[in-house]
Amino acid sequence: MSENRYIELTVKEGLVEDSRKGIVRINREDMELLGLQTGDCVSVQGEKGIAVKVFPAFGDVYGMHVIQMDGIVRRNAGVGLNETVKISKAELRKARKVVLSPLEDFSEWKKDDERELRDVLRGIPLIAEDELSVILFGHQERGFRVTGTAPGGPVTVGMDTDLYIAQPEVGVSKRERITYEDVGGLNPQVQKIREILELPLKLPDIFRKLGIEAPKGILLFGPPGTGKTLIARAVASETKAHFIHVNGPEIMHKFYGESEAKLREVFEEARRQAPSIVFLDELDAIAPRRAEVHGEVEKRVVAQLLALMDGLENRGQVIVIGATNIPASLDPALRRPGRFDREMAIMPPDREGRLQILQIHTKGMPLADNVDLSHLAQITYGFVGADLSALCKEAGMGALRKILAEIGFNRDVPHFEVSMADFTAALREVEPSATREYYSEIPDVDWEDVGGLAEAKETLRVLLELPLNNPEACREYRFTPPRGILLTGPSGSGKTLLAKAAGKSAKVNFISVSGPTLVSRWLGEAEKALHDIFVKAKQTAPCILFFDELDGLVRSRSTGSSNVAERLISQLVLEFDGLEQVEGVTVLAASNRPELIDPVLLRAGRFEYILQLSLPQAAERAEILKIHSRMLPLAEDVDYSELAEKTGPMSGAELAALCHKASFIALTQSMKQDAGVKINQAIFVQAIAELKVQRELREVSSGGG
Repeated sequence: MSENRYIELTVKEGLVEDSRKGIVRINREDMELLGLQTGDCVSVQGEKGIAVKVFPAFGDVYGMHVIQMDGIVRRNAGVGLNETVKISKAELRKARKVVLSPLEDFSEWKKDDERELRDVLRGIPLIAEDELSVILFGHQERGFRVTGTAPGGPVTVGMDTDLYIAQPEVGVSKRERITYEDVGGLNPQVQKIREILELPLKLPDIFRKLGIEAPKGILLFGPPGTGKTLIARAVASETKAHFIHVNGPEIMHKFYGESEAKLREVFEEARRQAPSIVFLDELDAIAPRRAEVHGEVEKRVVAQLLALMDGLENRGQVIVIGATNIPASLDPALRRPGRFDREMAIMPPDREGRLQILQIHTKGMPLADNVDLSHLAQITYGFVGADLSALCKEAGMGALRKILAEIGFNRDVPHFEVSMADFTAALREVEPSATREYYSEIPDVDWEDVGGLAEAKETLRVLLELPLNNPEACREYRFTPPRGILLTGPSGSGKTLLAKAAGKSAKVNFISVSGPTLVSRWLGEAEKALHDIFVKAKQTAPCILFFDELDGLVRSRSTGSSNVAERLISQLVLEFDGLEQVEGVTVLAASNRPELIDPVLLRAGRFEYILQLSLPQAAERAEILKIHSRMLPLAEDVDYSELAEKTGPMSGAELAALCHKASFIALTQSMKQDAGVKINQAIFVQAIAELKVQRELREVSSGGG
């Protein structure tokens, strides 16, 4: 086969695992056409010619005439996504010498780092003027430019290659090296944004011929940490348009007219440098609702921004991207066609998205063989990209702390690995940012800590865990998780304990809400707080939303409830109805006075399952006593069956108090005798007698009141 034989392929995004490795993927048919084997060197000809290694493609692009390459390879070749390149076989020679120039200040560079850099670059094809982005162990990501090689042409670094580090280049920042492959879990959103941004900039004539206006603005909104700014930074790196990044607070000045002038300067620059993209980060800081702000500066800035965006049709190819995590606070005049034509929600990632993000943030990490990123993605419900990044950093720091504890700070850190245990420990430190405001730690209660209640436990397990663990069976039987489950029963029967055990066993986000947090003397505040809690639950689904003492929050309207309670009932009904389109949010509530709860909540579609808990029977009381006394110093004569008979109508909470009382009696005796006293049958009997006296006093007191 002739060496200059080539084929033309369309450029597509690279795989996350291929990022920064200097490789591309094409289909096996195209490899056979060029006589290529896996790992061969190929020449990619776009605006510039580069050399890379080739591997077979798989997955969604199988059988298509495309080439998958990451953002660094695309930049080196001078091509964008969906453009065409020529691919041909190339000869790769071993480099005697390679000169690299850092793309940022690298003052802490040491000679030892050259050996590490040589190991990282081994096997990666290099050619003069290539840009590299590598992750060095112990450092963050570093960028280099290949300023020269000997011999010329495509070369590869070997053990005996001489590496020379030249003076750093000035003016290329790390931010500009972010590519679309660095944005995990947001493929559909990135695809839409690319269409909106790239088509008008690349094909303006088509829009003119069609007689339609291209979109002029995109509003990105969603919880903090989901990737809104990261998408804009990737767009800045990937597009050839002039990019202007403006942080909202930077616009605001205290002197009259300065804020508006600064905004005009930004749009003037965009017009001069067109095609341009203006990115307004934290948009709510410069464009709040004018009806709700008292300062004249904010009102004038909003008016100026509206005027500038209305004038975009006369300013050529200028597109505005806005980002905010509180879209409701933006002035409504901005959110109409002609200004921000498109609004795009950037929400917390699903399981596949979380896996992609974990792969991105661990690609420079020395992972142990037991690290299961798929399992981590499965259990990190509600984590946004920033949370997952923090999780990976904390796991790395945990591994480093263990090494430093062994060797100290005065010796070089040896090679070490980040294990699954480090990630598990990090999970206890990093909590989902979306639920932090209402965060309740994952309950530390297992099913084994709940005595008796076998039927209720089994029912909760099926309702909450089966849809997560066996979705195929649920689909076959058309079973959907209930929207609401109400636990009722006498005080102390274990309702709250059961809810906590269910939350831990299901391994989902658990948000505990107490009634007083929702009560406010300001009109509408309580309903807004309730709405916000449901919004957080939807964002972090699958999630259990637990309301304890529900009767105190939504007391029946027929029992003379307050106006606040009536409004909360109406709001809760609306929120339940809003769960129809959301999967994975279950409302769990507990009440010992279900007759006080408004009947409108006790029907199908709201609290559709009502589990009645009763006081424990003798066998269950014995089981509960064993649970609460298992860590106590017990004598051998303790007979749980006899104690269960003597504790007749006691609830689970009273049995827990009994064990505590027995512990107190034994402790008091041991202090008097100055010797250890074990808790025996007689001490338990004494504790039972004292508790019965206390109960009689309470009953007399409540009867007399």
